[in-house]
Amino acid sequence: MRAAHQGGNIVIEVTDDGAGLNRERILAKAKEKGIPISDSASDAEVWQLIFAPGFSTAAVVTDVSGRGVGMDVVKKNIEGIGGRVELSSRSGQGSTVTIRLPLTLAILDGLSVAVGDQIYIIPLSFISESLQPKSEDLKEISGQGQVVHVRGEYVPMVALHEVFGITPRVTNPADGILVLLEGEGKKVALFVDELLGQHQVVIKSLETNYRRVSGISGATIMGDGRVAMIMDVTAMIKMSQA
Repeated sequence: MRAAHQGGNIVIEVTDDGAGLNRERILAKAKEKGIPISDSASDAEVWQLIFAPGFSTAAVVTDVSGRGVGMDVVKKNIEGIGGRVELSSRSGQGSTVTIRLPLTLAILDGLSVAVGDQIYIIPLSFISESLQPKSEDLKEISGQGQVVHVRGEYVPMVALHEVFGITPRVTNPADGILVLLEGEGKKVALFVDELLGQHQVVIKSLETNYRRVSGISGATIMGDGRVAMIMDVTAMIKMSQA
């Protein structure tokens, strides 16, 4: 077991030297439960299946295991406080669970972006870069929406104004800004009007004061008194996959 401080996160690693995860067994169970997954999926994608609700490869259900509840609860609780959990494994060599938690749960380092007359805060820990794409780097894939070509790979693009039904100032991605987000081994390019700046904000619970909103993990009050929504990057990545 190891713990370290990396940037604004506490990173906890739990490693064992056991048999590791059984890829074939997990894929077989996923197909049995009707979970869509390709046989050619990467190991990282296959390992994420064990966090699915009710997923278990146990042959026998006991009082303490085999119900497929534990890992699902772990992931939800970790993501609920702004963290994330990652899993790696090698057959015959063991597995490593990596948990990343915000150093200060009430304060967040974020990048403020504008869409129309609204302000959103994106957690810095998920941002890899921001860029203004060229028109030739933008492609439309039938039935899957737009993607952007970044350094040899195509990244799905999500327009923030479409997610929340906002009238933007910029409708052409080539005239706006793309913020490249990365989480759970996936990437997504978030299309916004402009970047405003970096802020350290105090997180306010949205559910306590309003209700749960898909794609939003909380809210904060800016220096001028306006309320800014804090992005749920994990939800954005899932939207891009859908």
